[in-house]
Amino acid sequence: MTTKKSLNESLKKLETIVRWFDDQEAVDVEQGLQKVKEGALLIQESKIRLKEIENEFITVKKELEKEE
Repeated sequence: MTTKKSLNESLKKLETIVRWFDDQEAVDVEQGLQKVKEGALLIQESKIRLKEIENEFITVKKELEKEE
């Protein structure tokens, strides 16, 4: 079973990957590919989490509107 990363954790890891590329004078192609794959996965997970958060906000808004 995989544990869900928080959006914050994913963004921090993405930032680390970007920094890694920025710090390289000559990027190792194999290592760079691994970083790109990791980044793509983090972006996918972040999009899913953002959609979940958006849905939670919509639910809260609907609940508030019911109370009015």
